[in-house]
Amino acid sequence: MSKRWQYRVETVKVSMWNSKIEKHDAQIQDRLTRLGIEGWELVSVTPYGTSQRLYLKRAS
Repeated sequence: MSKRWQYRVETVKVSMWNSKIEKHDAQIQDRLTRLGIEGWELVSVTPYGTSQRLYLKRAS
């Protein structure tokens, strides 16, 4: 039996001038942790202007 997948794209704003990089990283980690609890798995990350696109999937 083949699995069916749900897909999700999250856009995370990234600022090169942000002096609080550790805080920003912690916010991204918290977001990814919450998504993981919901069953989402990070598949890929790509740059998107001044942001990063996170591509996720989970079995439906």
